[in-house]
Amino acid sequence: MLISLPKKSISGYSLIELIITIVLTSIVMVIFYGIFADNQMKSASPVMQVKAAELAQAYLEEISLKRFHENSPAGNTPPCNAPTAPLCNLFALGSDGETRAQFDDVDDYHLLDEQPPQDALGNPRNGFGGFRAQVNVSYAGGSFGLPAQDLKRIEVTITIPDGSRWVFSSYKGNF
Repeated sequence: MLISLPKKSISGYSLIELIITIVLTSIVMVIFYGIFADNQMKSASPVMQVKAAELAQAYLEEISLKRFHENSPAGNTPPCNAPTAPLCNLFALGSDGETRAQFDDVDDYHLLDEQPPQDALGNPRNGFGGFRAQVNVSYAGGSFGLPAQDLKRIEVTITIPDGSRWVFSSYKGNF
């Protein structure tokens, strides 16, 4: 007597199905890699922006702590050109011949351009390789209804290694 065994159903993937699966998976991986790579490239940008803000803040604080003008008394009291204070030549912006470590008033920093950025003593700032700091000082009192020479605008431009520029500013008053 012949016994017939039930047929086992054998299932699996054919070679064509495997090739199609590999090709489709490859296409999907290339698309995802493109999306993630673009995001990865942009992830460094916020770090550089924060570093630029920190660097600008350091410059603005350093400059703002200086006297309003070369002839201003300590603490700027009385203010420059007041009846009891020495007269100041308010139209000359820029260094009075001092070196970076000797800057003692706000407008000494006018047209300062440093790459790499430096601290108040002229030493390179750690962690800011590839950065550039530029300073521009201008009279700005007229923008606020004051005599033009009673307010100075301090503008610090930071250029980060990728070439992006960030501008930060503050004011120093003669009062």
